[in-house]
Amino acid sequence: MHRLTFFLPACTARWRRLALLLWLCWTLAACAQAQGLAAETQSQLARAAPRQVLVLYSLGSDASSPWQTQLRRGMTAELANQHWNSTPGIFEERLDAVRVGERQAVAGLETYLHTKYANVRLDAIITENYVAARFLSEHPRLFPGVPRFYVNQGRQGWKPDDGVNLDVIPDFPRALAVIEQVTPGLRHIAVVGDTSARGRDWIAAIRSAATPWRGRIVFDYWDQLTLEELRHRTEALGAGSAIYLLPVYRDAQGVRVAPADMTRDLAARSAVPIFTSVESLILPGVAGGHVISADMVGRTIARILQGRLPDPAGMQATIFDDGAVRRFGLRNLPAGARILNQPQGLWSLYHMQILAGLSLLALQAALIAALVMALRGRRATLAILHEERDKLEERVLQRTLELLVANTRLEQQATTDPLTELGNRRKMTLRIAEEIERGHRCGHALSLLMIDIDHFKRINDHYGHDAGDRAIVAVAHVLHNMTRGMDTAARFGGEEFVLLMPETPLQVALAAAERLRAAVEGMEVDCGDGQTVRLTISIGATSSLPLPDTTTPPGPDSLTDLLIRADQALYRAKHAGRNRVVSS
Repeated sequence: MHRLTFFLPACTARWRRLALLLWLCWTLAACAQAQGLAAETQSQLARAAPRQVLVLYSLGSDASSPWQTQLRRGMTAELANQHWNSTPGIFEERLDAVRVGERQAVAGLETYLHTKYANVRLDAIITENYVAARFLSEHPRLFPGVPRFYVNQGRQGWKPDDGVNLDVIPDFPRALAVIEQVTPGLRHIAVVGDTSARGRDWIAAIRSAATPWRGRIVFDYWDQLTLEELRHRTEALGAGSAIYLLPVYRDAQGVRVAPADMTRDLAARSAVPIFTSVESLILPGVAGGHVISADMVGRTIARILQGRLPDPAGMQATIFDDGAVRRFGLRNLPAGARILNQPQGLWSLYHMQILAGLSLLALQAALIAALVMALRGRRATLAILHEERDKLEERVLQRTLELLVANTRLEQQATTDPLTELGNRRKMTLRIAEEIERGHRCGHALSLLMIDIDHFKRINDHYGHDAGDRAIVAVAHVLHNMTRGMDTAARFGGEEFVLLMPETPLQVALAAAERLRAAVEGMEVDCGDGQTVRLTISIGATSSLPLPDTTTPPGPDSLTDLLIRADQALYRAKHAGRNRVVSS
């Protein structure tokens, strides 16, 4: 004991230093572990966050483009078939190149997208078709660092530096082989195209692909014809011929035409089968062929939305129209070809209902069996309950997606006038407020036209409300056809319209107003029973000029200021005798 007591004071300092060192090591290890857990938790939260993707469509709304309708159907079907931990945030912008033209579709789009999505964290940007792809590739500073996917961009040999190229290269050799295979006695193929950059590339590719058929089949290339010349040549084709139709947007004189309208026109005139290169042109009377499938392009976009990179080679298919196959006696259809518009039997018409009934019966049988087997073991019952829960979650997700689509449609209906299909008062007030703010920020002039149909009450009282509605629709049609893509026309109330003209000084707006007045003055509206009425309009014009560069500039015009000035100018036009343009 005495020896131990003597030894302890000598060792006390060493033990204290050792204990302090061990305590420091333990504290550092605990901090490192806590930081690791925090980093792992943050990573799990990031992985759990739903993807947010912006999709840019080139061709506009579903109603303006059969291609867009089929593409959306394929994308929706692919998304509905997936199990989601969290619903993705899908943002969609439509450039509407079919109706307003390619340049007008992208005018001012960069500023619009930058402003709208400034506070949105995007995981990817997807462009569909060539107009959206070209716009995005020409604006590399838009959405920096966000992965870009160029789907079906239509520029041969183009390799983007800032994204992934998922182009669809038409398989023209296979398309020509399918035409020869199914068409008996084929000796002549007329290839219909246009002189656009894409049209020239396609024609050159077809010329190269047609080499193996030299001596057996004569190829004509109708890519520099007017619409009338194209119609006459189509009507003159006889037995042994076929047409291979590419998407045509302009004729040799530069006249714009929608590809679907061109296809319907030629199909109504042709006595020979018409084959095509894209699924959206397989309309009644068009045979089809080996085409780029809009449905598969839509499914490709859906896979990118899920975070998967699809194979661009899987976006073509062989598709035929059953009515055209029967009419032209096509035979030897390739194995695996999809046939549209076939006559449907009871199973084809009601197979979903039959399967649903059988599934319900099977489910009832499974539940009965599960209740019986519950007496033998709890595990089997729990497995069945888990299976039912998974099915319920899938149905809830599907209903959520349907609700998302329905809400989008309701939002569009809430801002559209049902009679004229122009914007309504709500949409116009929102647009005026946006353009006032943008014009003040950028220093642009903003003009506003308020338009009223003269003596409208007399038309209603004398000819009836149906005649009044036809007069409103006629004026709306003039506004739609004679305004620029950047302008916004709306029915503001009753027989009153408002035309918003961004980046437009008052003198330009007055000239446009005079053209509108003259166009309406030359119109006659059918009132029924062989009666017609000639319309005139009165227009009040005003402008919000850019503020002067002074140290104390006056405040910008408000929405109310513009509307009051335009309404006062309209009142003076009415008071001065109507059928005139007055500015304020």
